[in-house]
Amino acid sequence: MEINKERIVNQFLKLVKINSPSRNERELADYLKRKLGELGITVKEDNVGGKFNGNTGNLIGTYSGEENLPTIFLAAHMDIVRSAKGINPIVEEGIIKTDGSTILGGDDKAGITAILETIQLLKESEIKHGNLEIIFTAGEEIGLFGAKYLDENTLEAEFGFVLDSGGPVDKIIVSAPTEKDFDIEITGKAAHAGVEPEKGISAIEVGCDIITQLKLGKIDEETTANIGVIEGGEATNIVADKLSIKGEARSRDEEKLEQIITEIQDICSKKEEEWEAKIELNITKAYSNFKLTKEDEVVKVAMQSLKDIGLDPKLRPRGGGSDANIFNEKGIPTVNLGIGVKNDHTTKEQIAIEDLVKCTNLVVKIIENVGK
Repeated sequence: MEINKERIVNQFLKLVKINSPSRNERELADYLKRKLGELGITVKEDNVGGKFNGNTGNLIGTYSGEENLPTIFLAAHMDIVRSAKGINPIVEEGIIKTDGSTILGGDDKAGITAILETIQLLKESEIKHGNLEIIFTAGEEIGLFGAKYLDENTLEAEFGFVLDSGGPVDKIIVSAPTEKDFDIEITGKAAHAGVEPEKGISAIEVGCDIITQLKLGKIDEETTANIGVIEGGEATNIVADKLSIKGEARSRDEEKLEQIITEIQDICSKKEEEWEAKIELNITKAYSNFKLTKEDEVVKVAMQSLKDIGLDPKLRPRGGGSDANIFNEKGIPTVNLGIGVKNDHTTKEQIAIEDLVKCTNLVVKIIENVGK
């Protein structure tokens, strides 16, 4: 089966021109509802968007197949990491990129494109398949919220494929970490910085002391920690009495993650006593890890399908979370597939047309192999 390159490129360009930052995916969702309807898929939108201050829920639809064959799902997320209003996509020497003023949004509109084109190809062919559940999630980039709040009882899939991993199409993500987020709220004591600073307790100094004690960056091959947001202070002539520090820790090893969290707790307790400041530490779990092997059916199918389209499958861990974490946590074995996007989340983001084609070929082959 030959992929229509012109059609797939036009579809991708149409999608990236629809601005869909997290919590504001409405325009894209409405377009996808119409598009899926044209492909013969009845789509339902759940109401989870309000749970994370978004204007859009998840889209769930089923492309009907033979009832005696396995049901699987295909998923991609609708939101992009930040606004790409005014995007100017450029096609040059087989590469799709932007003029450098915005991100491209290939993460994850390349995944959406591959799914839409796959359904179109199934309509034009005689490939046998079971029911295909199509899931387009909202709020992925800000905490996997759409997938978290999705009611798994509405799904019948035995296993699934998330199309959302940057990098080569031959990559299968079979392992990803647990993430815990932490929020450190420091309350010191205000004073006039030029008259009697000694009467104050600088929340900023306390925060700096805490940060210098933390293990940050790449701690080992499985574990990372990062401070992402620091907010505090009112004016240069006031000893700051408030500071907020927001960070995260991730590891594919739960024991290592708990060790990092315990160290953060101990450091905060120690510095509260040393500085005589009030320090509140709040820790929340963002998502749980998963680990699949080449013995899992979903991995076997992905590996064989890559081989069938002439690629050498590579099983890889990932340092970041994806909707695959959530689906695995909900009890549905799921891998995250490479979609060919490079430099995602940056203004240098790009994708080769050939990778769009490979990704679509892979999804078609997955469906064909499941149907055998």
